[in-house]
Amino acid sequence: MATPEPSRLVGMDEQSPAGAQATAVYFLSLYPYAYTTGDLTTWKEMSEDDCVFCNSVITNVTDLHASGGWSDMWTQEVTALSYGTDPADPNRLVVELHLTAPEHTTHRDRPSRTIVVEAQDATLLIQVYWQGDRWIVEGGKVIEEGEEG
Repeated sequence: MATPEPSRLVGMDEQSPAGAQATAVYFLSLYPYAYTTGDLTTWKEMSEDDCVFCNSVITNVTDLHASGGWSDMWTQEVTALSYGTDPADPNRLVVELHLTAPEHTTHRDRPSRTIVVEAQDATLLIQVYWQGDRWIVEGGKVIEEGEEG
């Protein structure tokens, strides 16, 4: 699919709360791109090997595209709300984000089966760790309504 990869955000390479927030926002912008194109290169580069959230996306995108499927590109809005630091390690931050995504379509299998994915309005936590010269995503979680991050 001829969909361009999202542009990196200013500040992502800074070891600062703003850099961590920019990284988390950018990482989530890769989500629709990966489902549309099957290109997981940057997603994998930004993911820690043991990140359950990251690896579930890798598995789901790989399975979708291996079966001949894809998702139609959608535009989502991601806003960083706040961050927290790990008192034991100042190189680890958890970024709270708000994500709004419209309803979009996924095509599975061959022959294609069309599935409408409901619109989303969610709060997420993305944990990042400063590793030398960049932020690496260590985990992600959707916060359910009524649950505290």
